[in-house]
Amino acid sequence: MIRNNRAIVFMAWGERYIKEVSSCIKNSILPDYDVFIVTDNETDVTIEGVSVIRANFNLNGLIRKTELFKYLPPGYKSYLFLDSDTKVISDIELGFDKAEMHGIAMSPAPHYSLDWFWGFDKVMKEHGVKEKGQLQYNTGVIFFSINDMTKKVFSKWHDLAKKYSDIINNDQPFFTLAMEECDFNPYTLSIGYNYRGFGDAISGLIRIWHSHDKMPEDINDIEVSWPPRRIINSMVHKTIVSNGQWVLEPPAWIKSSSD
Repeated sequence: MIRNNRAIVFMAWGERYIKEVSSCIKNSILPDYDVFIVTDNETDVTIEGVSVIRANFNLNGLIRKTELFKYLPPGYKSYLFLDSDTKVISDIELGFDKAEMHGIAMSPAPHYSLDWFWGFDKVMKEHGVKEKGQLQYNTGVIFFSINDMTKKVFSKWHDLAKKYSDIINNDQPFFTLAMEECDFNPYTLSIGYNYRGFGDAISGLIRIWHSHDKMPEDINDIEVSWPPRRIINSMVHKTIVSNGQWVLEPPAWIKSSSD
């Protein structure tokens, strides 16, 4: 029975990553939607409230994620794909709403240019795409609905990853290249919907924490959004003015220990 017309989907295989998915679900504030995990035929999966979809994968490593579309549970209005190292900590309804309006909604990876991502320029040259510093999107959090265009994007994602897997075995840049190939612009969510903890400036709430690092307990303890805060090494740093310069203020416990 389909519940509330929206679904949350994970892909994971192997004991380590199944445990990560279980931890994500246990420690997240998930909306009341059906939850699925797409896995291989060997991995043992026992997570309460989660439906298991067994898949006969053709690819290995990270690019296996590009096979997601053909294993989706049918009948839902929209979907949220989450990596196993994520944690939903605030309201995320906007992502579903925008996916239903635009087909795909996702956050950028603000610290990466597509042509400077771990040698992906070689793929772009081989594929005849000019290197112009294209923005890259992060594929750890993807809100989407099913229509002709999203089918085309996901199909192209798989084809590109399979074709160039000898150059790079990482699903992420291929998704951006697939959207470019299909002349498709997703709805771009703020990085608050996919925050990696790499020190990027934060304005407003973090809604999805995406990192193997420990999430700071005070991650959303804010009164104003400007000057922005940043998370570095699992610690929240506020931006302050010191001697006329913008600087990162050390977390409170570091200041107190040095007094």
